[in-house]
Order: sequence, then structure tokens, then C-alpha cells
Amino acid sequence: MHFTHRIPEDNMIIDFHSNKLEQIDHPCMVVLALSDGTVINGAPAITELLRPHVENGEFGEHSGHHLYFFNPEGIKAERLMIINLGKKTTKSNDIRKATAKAWSKLLQKNRLEVLLSLDGFGGEQQQRAAVEGFLLGEYRFTLLKSEKDKLDPRLQRLSIHASSDMEGRVNQWKNIVEGVCKARDLCQMPANILTPTRFSELAAEWGTHHGFDTRVLDEDAINKEGMNAMYSVGQGSAQPSQLIIMDYQPERPSGKTIALVGKAVTFDSGGLSLKPAGSMAEMKGDMGGGAAVVGTMTVLRAVACPHRVVGIVPAVENMPSSSATRPSDVVTTLSGLTVEINNTDAEGRLILADALSYAGRFKPDFVVDYATLTGACLVALGPEVFGVMGNHQPLVDAIIEAGNELHEVFWQLPLVEDYNTLLDSDVADISNISSSQWGGTITAGLFLQKFATDYQWAHCDIAASIFDKSNDWQPSGGIGAGVRMTVAMLDKLQ
Repeated sequence: MHFTHRIPEDNMIIDFHSNKLEQIDHPCMVVLALSDGTVINGAPAITELLRPHVENGEFGEHSGHHLYFFNPEGIKAERLMIINLGKKTTKSNDIRKATAKAWSKLLQKNRLEVLLSLDGFGGEQQQRAAVEGFLLGEYRFTLLKSEKDKLDPRLQRLSIHASSDMEGRVNQWKNIVEGVCKARDLCQMPANILTPTRFSELAAEWGTHHGFDTRVLDEDAINKEGMNAMYSVGQGSAQPSQLIIMDYQPERPSGKTIALVGKAVTFDSGGLSLKPAGSMAEMKGDMGGGAAVVGTMTVLRAVACPHRVVGIVPAVENMPSSSATRPSDVVTTLSGLTVEINNTDAEGRLILADALSYAGRFKPDFVVDYATLTGACLVALGPEVFGVMGNHQPLVDAIIEAGNELHEVFWQLPLVEDYNTLLDSDVADISNISSSQWGGTITAGLFLQKFATDYQWAHCDIAASIFDKSNDWQPSGGIGAGVRMTVAMLDKLQ
């Protein structure tokens, strides 16, 4: 079965209005307000309309509460929804959540066209968050649903009220969200459909449409190259491994080359170090790092990224069989280092090791890798914070800053040099697993650092991207983490 991506722009229109908000004839306007009645992005008539509902307590005090008006006095819009932001907010993500909540409520009312004013917000980050709430909240994975007539309807038109100079920026935000949605689709696909081969086919198809070249090393080529760590992970599977190389060349190059490396284990059974049954089904999402890289690559031309960006995705399936790698096997990596594989469920670092070495061939200025790598990162940071570490502090800082702006929060962990001894092996240069049960995210980062020796590098552990429960703006399963942060990070590397 082949996977055809729903292209959002074919189903949803974004149009723009710059005349007075109260004069726009529209099916439905959405306005945000504080619980004290302070309207953030509405006309004066809306403040007057809201006041009595604040005074009698109907508007409430907490974020998420809403009021809905038919033919509201003082504006031409046929319907008006006012979303409560709470007592006080300066946080962009509160706004993102609020507009996503507005869409979920409007969907229940079958209101599929929305007017949103960007006037009144406290800067571009808040304006972007307001738009993103609708675009990210509108996402549904429906490709495998057979009864299409029973699906929820989609957002048909998002009308933006703003000055004319905002049109280009809004379209850029929309393009970035489309990259997030591609990454989400990849994460949602079951492993019997999204095999390593299909992953590489999609990268090539999207490259044709989005302005990057794609080439693929098949399993024989991976073997011949000496990428034995990567080869060892996939050798127990009937699905051949693929190394996907995507190359974006800007029209006006900055002179910098950035490599993005993404772990893509399309299904991770744990290999012979088999995972417990209760943890198995979500392991179709163990390719979230590769999804982040591919999703980002599809956005670069649309945002006119000035850097050459090379995306490298090692795509494998990790399965137990008579040909699978055994605990205690030793492999020689592309770098020449030998690795004792003491746990076949610590496979992500093995495929990244060879991919990081391969990235060095492009003489990159910076390399960032992305991986749903360690459960220890979830233990340390919880389900909404990602880990980052690296050998170049300005690069790490750019990731943290970009993530904070967009509520993809990254927290730096140290690469503790003394912990390197936990990766000692009696029979090889290093072991792929720590001898201690503690500090698993850091020791995984230290393992990767041994293969990122010739360039400035950062490692992003995005284990939290396999989201437990859906909310108004993020689906359960893979949430497409990393795409928005990376595009913003690339801007900071000018």
C-alpha cells in the first residue's frame, strides 16, 4: 500500500483583509480576551459586547472558556467566538492553545471558515502562535480511514486581518506547518506501510516538489561503504535498510553548510533484546528524528533558507530473527571505531554513529542530529521537554533559543567527560550501552560524540515527541517535533 500525503493548500485557503475589522463580512470571527474583559485582537464594539458577560461571571476566569454570539451587534461577522486566555498571559503558547481550542469548538458547530485579526498581539511571536493554533490544531491523520464521508470536516478558509506587510510572513508560517504535518504523517504511518524503502521513496517524491535532490544508498552500498553499525541494526529484518541523503542548494548561498541527521527506525522491536509487549506498538514512532529532518527539508525553499542543508536519514527496521545481531557482537563503524553491541535495543546510536561519520564528507559548518533516543530523557525531563547536548555552545544556544520562541522546549544536559568510562568494553573500543543504569541520556550523547569529531555538533534527544495523549494542537503519537525549531535555528546561524 502506498502513502499519498494530503496537501493542505489544496483544501484550505488563507486570504487577507486590511480594512476595518468590524466592516469585514465573514461567517465567523474569533477573538481572544483576558478574563477581566480586555480584548486582545478585536474591535471596540467587541469590548462593549463582552463587558456584561464578564461582570455577571459568564465569561469565567480560566483559559479555554468561550462565548459564542449570533449576529453580534457592532460587527458584520455573522458569528463571533471569544476565547478566554485567563487572568494574564504574555506566553505565546497560551495563545497557540487558545486558537487551537477555538478551532475544536468551531468544528463542533460546523463553522469551517474563520476570521482572525493579528492586530493587538504583543509582537510577531504571539501573532505566529495565533495562526499556528488553527493550522496545527486542524491536523488529522486520515489517510488510512476508508469511510471518508464519516470524517470530521476540515478548516476550509482562514481569513487573516492584518497589515499588508504580514502576508508574506503568514504564508511562511503556513509553509512551516505543512512541513510539521508531513513529519506528523510519517510518524503516524504504521510500519507495514512506512518501510525504510517507502521512507526513501517519499523523500525523493517530496524533494522533486520542494526543491532538494535525493539519493539513496541501498543495503549493499551501506555494506560496501563500511557502515557496519547501521548494517547490523537492519540485518535481522526482511526490510532492507536505506541511507537517505537529501541536498538543498540555495539560490543565494550564505557559504555555510549544515547537516541534519535523523534517526529513522521505522519499527523498533528491540531486536533480540526484545522490548516488553506493552511498549511495542508505539515503536512505529521511533523514526521521529528522520521525520523531523525530512519535514524540515520540505520547507527550506519556501522560506528561502540561505544555507546549503544536507539531510541524512539512516532508515532501518530492528527485528529479531535468525540473522539478527546478537548481544556481544562486535562491529567496525565507518569511522574505524569498533563497537561491542551489548544491547540490540540501543540501536539508534548505532545507525547515527555511521550517519554522523558520513555527514563529515560534506565538510559541514554545523551538524545537528535528532533522535527518539532514550527513555531516560523522558524520565529526566518529562513528556514536554527535549534534551540537547553538544560540543559547540553557540549551536546549542541557537537550538534552545529557537525552541523557546516556538514552545519546542530544549534543556541542555552536560557531556560529562568522566562518564566515558561507563562505555568501556573489554573486547572493542567502546560498548553501545552504559555499564550503569544512571545517566542514560548523557552516556548516549557521549557515545555519539565519538563520531562527531570533525565539526561543530549538537544532539537533540526528542523522545518526548512520541506524545502520550492528544491535545487541541498536537496529535497522540508523533507530533512532528523539531521542524519549527530547526527552521528558526537555521535563521540564527546566519
